[in-house]
Amino acid sequence: MKSFRLVVWTNHGIYGTGKNIDEAFGLIETVEKTAQIYMLTLGKVVNVIPDEILKGLADLWGLKIMEGVLKI
Repeated sequence: MKSFRLVVWTNHGIYGTGKNIDEAFGLIETVEKTAQIYMLTLGKVVNVIPDEILKGLADLWGLKIMEGVLKI
């Protein structure tokens, strides 16, 4: 967690850090709500968010994606 404040493990969950519990919770909640909105807009349940969407969200939030994680 030296380089990243948030890790999303497929089929496991989210791990987030912050200066305090409120900051960590806020980061986790933002990602969770974004994923929920994405799933609701699709109108169906899926278990995969395309790499292009994840890249776009990371760009929007100014986040760095660990090299080799996405296939784009």
